[in-house]
Parts: sequence; structure tokens; C-alpha cells
Amino acid sequence: MVRKIFLVIACLFLHMISAGMSLSFGVLYREMRIEFGSSQSEAAWIASIFNGLLGLLGIPLSFITNKIGERWPAVCGSVLLSLGMLTSIFATKMSNVYMTYGLLAGLGAGISHYCGYTVLTPHFDNTWRPVAMTVAGAGIPLSALILPPVLTILIEQFDWRKAFMFLACLSFLGIPAGLSFFPPKLHIDSGSESSPGQQNSWKLSLSRCLKNLNYMLYFVTTCVVYLVAYAPATLLPDLMHEFGRSSSEVYSCVMTMGACDLVGRLLSGFLVHKIPSKLALIHSAGIMVLCVSSGLIALSRSIGTFVIMSAFLGLGSGCFFGLHFVTSAQLLPVVDVRFGYGLVLTFGGLSLVAGMPLAGFVSDHFKTERGAFIFSSILFFIGSLLELITGIREVCGQKSRKSYAMESVENTSYVTGEEFQVHSKKRDDVVVVDSSYI
Repeated sequence: MVRKIFLVIACLFLHMISAGMSLSFGVLYREMRIEFGSSQSEAAWIASIFNGLLGLLGIPLSFITNKIGERWPAVCGSVLLSLGMLTSIFATKMSNVYMTYGLLAGLGAGISHYCGYTVLTPHFDNTWRPVAMTVAGAGIPLSALILPPVLTILIEQFDWRKAFMFLACLSFLGIPAGLSFFPPKLHIDSGSESSPGQQNSWKLSLSRCLKNLNYMLYFVTTCVVYLVAYAPATLLPDLMHEFGRSSSEVYSCVMTMGACDLVGRLLSGFLVHKIPSKLALIHSAGIMVLCVSSGLIALSRSIGTFVIMSAFLGLGSGCFFGLHFVTSAQLLPVVDVRFGYGLVLTFGGLSLVAGMPLAGFVSDHFKTERGAFIFSSILFFIGSLLELITGIREVCGQKSRKSYAMESVENTSYVTGEEFQVHSKKRDDVVVVDSSYI
């Protein structure tokens, strides 16, 4: 149990230095845009490439981690992330930052982000998995709480290049975090005669995913929401500056968003721990909170309204991102989680790449940041409705396949021999997948 706790802490730190940095990029985004004289849509490509690579690597990483596990990919990801931050110091134009921060650091962040979630799946049972995953994911809002004031001080005392130097040193600490990953101790059922190669086939995993209607609804929801998932956090500083708010007021709102994101993740995780059957409904409610707060913050003027709406943006964001991987783990059997989540992340990454420039284009077209927030609100509303359909299907018992929790059939009193044999095969699948650590 102690090793599992340290594993969760290691994953929390990896999320802090990967996806967590994207929420703090708004501080650097404005400084670089001013120095290089770039438009909103041009500068948005930096965050777009970085955020897109958080997902685009999903499918390749699912193959790699099935072969060698998450330990060494996580170490390599931390090295790439650190190198990307370090080389950004020497950028002389915006196109340089596309390659250093966007591409190189984005590759490292994408690898670390993926491994920080999938490594947890076999280590926890159905009851504690949502809690472990949301606690690990809490590293993202913790980063949004800690990094903005630190980066602000570095920028004010020195410049944004020194801020990148600090981020490079911080990213390097992800190496020991990755090295702390360890293989789960799972019981191997020798009674299963099925072929491990066949069980672990990506084609079979793809077929099962495509036949799972609830998973496909989750897939479409991800693609829609990811178009603007990071737009509020990235564009909020510019929106507030547009209405004459000071830097201290901006960062108070950013920190409020980060604190409420943390609360949203932990709260949603414990809610699902208590009522797992309502996972999709809770997820849908979180996206709806994002929808309403994104629309209302575009109409804000006073600092009090900005703080309140930032709090709701954080709660909604925490609920959505905190339960995103948990949803994948519940809708799919263990053997398909890596591939299924990788598939969702890859296409979600494409949405992230297109989304930020699209939001920046909307801002440039309407000559105000409010356009991007209203655009985001519309897409959040569509995503919430799609996830609501999944929730209704689950509540009504119309699932396209058994939920993740139903796989522990040997613990029930009505298990048949055939059901136990199926479960044994699934357990062999898990052992085959996670023996890649060794």
C-alpha cells in the first residue's frame, strides 16, 4: 500500500510538469506575444501544438507501453520536456517557440501525461481507482496554483526567458518520478487457454471499442470539448487586461481557477467513489458548469464577477479532466484501457491542435476575447448533452457492454462457471499487458 501511495504521488508530480504547465502558459503567452509582436491567432499556435501533443501521442504510446510498460517512456518524456523548456530560452522569433516549447516540450509532456494515468489502472480495484486517478490528476491544478505567481515574479524581476529556465529545471525532476513506477503484483490464472497474443491484439481492442456505444459517445464528447478545453485558462489573462484589470487581479483569478480545479477533481473523484453508476451524469454536469461559466465570464466587468466565474470555470474544468480517464477505465475492460484511452487522446489531441487557433481567430475576427469565450460555451454545451446521453443510458441499464466495476464477478455469489472462465481470461489479459514492466 505504501508503494502505491508513492506511485500516486509520482503520477501527481508528472501531471504537474506536463498538463499542469499548459494551464500556466497564459502568463508566458502574453509576454511572448508582446515581445514578438504576434497576433492572437499566431501566438495561439504555441499552446495549440503543446496541448495537442498531450493527446496526439495516445495511440503510439498505447503500443509502446503494452510492450515495455510506462517506466522508461515516462523518463524519456521528462528529458524531452526539460530540453524543450531549456531551448525555448534561446528563441528569437515566434516560429522558434513553435518548435521548442510547442513541439519538443509538447512531446515530453504528452508522454508524461499519458503514462501518469495508465500506470495506475492495474494497481487499484474498482472502488479506489477513481480516487487514485483524481488525486494523481490533482497535480494539474496544483501546478496552476503554484506556477503562475512564481513565473510572474521571475518575469517581473528578470524576463520570460528566466521563467523557461526555471521550468526546465523543474521538468528534470520528472526523471526520478518515472523511475519510481513498478509492476503490479497480479495473480496469473493458469487455467486460461486463450492466446495472450490474440487477447492483446490491437485489432480486437479496436473492434471492442467501436462496438461499445457508450465509449463512442465518450469519444465524440472528448473531440468536441477538447476543441476549447484549454481556451478559458489560456485566454483569461488577455480578457481581463482587455477590461483594464491589473496583473495582480489577473493572477488572483488564475489562482482561484486553479484552487477550484483542484476541489473539482477531488470532489468528483469521491462522488464517483460513492456512486459509480452516476459517473457520466457527474461528468456531464461538470461540462455544463464549464458552458455556463464560459458564457457568463465574457459578460463580466467587475473583479468580483471575474473571481466568481473563474471559480466556476475551475470547478467545471476539474470535474471534466478529473473524470476523463476514469470514464475510459469504467467503459472498457482493463486489457483495452491503454488502447481505448490512447485512441481518445489521439483524436482529442487533433481537436486541441485545431481548437486554440480557431479560438484565436474568433477573437481576432470580433476584435475581443469575449468571442472566444462564447464560442467555447457553445461547444461545451454540445459536449455536455452528448455525455448526458451516456449517463441516461447507464442509469437505465442500457449499457453496450459491462462496466469496469462489473468485471470482478468472482466476488459475487451468483457467478457461473462460464462467467468465471471469461473473467479469468480477462485477468490473464491484464497480466500479459503489465508484465511489460519487468
